[in-house]
Amino acid sequence: MTLARHMRAQEVDQIWIFGWLEALKFLHPCKQNVSTGLRQFLRNESSFVPKRVLIVGKFSRYFFEKLREPDLSESELKKKLLERGSDYENMVAVHNATLNIQNQVINFLKKKNIEYRVVNRQNLDQSSFTWADLILPIGGDGTFLLASNLIFDDKKPIIGINSYPERSEGFLLLAPKYTTRIPEIFEMLEAGHYRVLMRRRIRTTLHGDDIWDSPFHTHEKGRIVAGGKFYMNSEKPTSNNLPKERRLPWLALNEVFIAETLSARTSDLLIKLDDNEKHHTVKSSGLCVSTGTGSTSWYKSINSVNPQIVREIINVADEKKQFSTEEIQRICSAFNDTLHLHPEELKLCYTVRDMIVSDIWPVPKCLNSRGFCKKLTVRSQCFDGSLVLDGGIAVPFNFGVTVLLEMHPEDSLRSLVLLD
Repeated sequence: MTLARHMRAQEVDQIWIFGWLEALKFLHPCKQNVSTGLRQFLRNESSFVPKRVLIVGKFSRYFFEKLREPDLSESELKKKLLERGSDYENMVAVHNATLNIQNQVINFLKKKNIEYRVVNRQNLDQSSFTWADLILPIGGDGTFLLASNLIFDDKKPIIGINSYPERSEGFLLLAPKYTTRIPEIFEMLEAGHYRVLMRRRIRTTLHGDDIWDSPFHTHEKGRIVAGGKFYMNSEKPTSNNLPKERRLPWLALNEVFIAETLSARTSDLLIKLDDNEKHHTVKSSGLCVSTGTGSTSWYKSINSVNPQIVREIINVADEKKQFSTEEIQRICSAFNDTLHLHPEELKLCYTVRDMIVSDIWPVPKCLNSRGFCKKLTVRSQCFDGSLVLDGGIAVPFNFGVTVLLEMHPEDSLRSLVLLD
């Protein structure tokens, strides 16, 4: 069935359903809320034909290695990467696949006379994000996160294409079938056959002294190419009277992680949930604060249980009762599924990693190692701490500095989801 015929059939179905809803409302006035909810569920978004598309390309590992070794021939580069233990063939395959999809998108946009620009981690420009009326990352989830960090308007839509689904999960991207069906993506947008998912993001506000140091991208720590930067650094104010409050211009779509930069060092943090008056002193391997979108990512990885742990706990509880492997797997899946939070929930999920518990450092009575809150305040007791947004953008977070993490509806990311 063609897309047009599918849409006509859907309209007929909706006319019948809407008529039924009107009858239901007349017979049962108390069902007004049910009727409204179903109408909203069935409604398609209006037709969307972008005029200016910003393509955010993947900065592939192969491209990075080429930049890092500009004097090597291709055969020399291959030999060096193989000696290092890298999968050269896969790196090239990912790079070429991404370029292929990117070129397909460009050719389609040219055919439709739609303006476009292409950027990647090397040449990010905020003016391009302001210029575009659709942000189109092509790559993996990392590329999607990079693009989302530079969208500050909750009216600016984003939709992502998985350039290499064979090796990329692409949770934030379109289904793998659309990788080879580029025209259909824009047909469905024009037909209004999509919905908007307002993914909540975390607003980060620093308070204290020494809060104006330039941020850096985590790629820069070990991946400097010819002295260049992979991310735009904001300029530090030159005034001698620097403000004691700094709201970071980036919004975290997945999570904010706070810890000592050296992972082997214990992170000392003072943590306060919501409007509680008291801070709780916590020693741990760091604090991960996640959104609903990020609850399926690092947050879930930290908190998920595996069959070995479940079996050992059950054996401690009852040594006589035996569970099959299938039963253990079901218990694991049931628990791990509870860790998921809907992306539109205005809640923060927090996890204290490897909380140190002893007679000297007991578990705080009002602070679980994992939970939910509306806002979270953290005061650093770190010597070389950092605060990292979405595993990319990092700012120093050292002794005495306080950060407020919270969510606001106007900070949401307008993510487009096609209706399959």
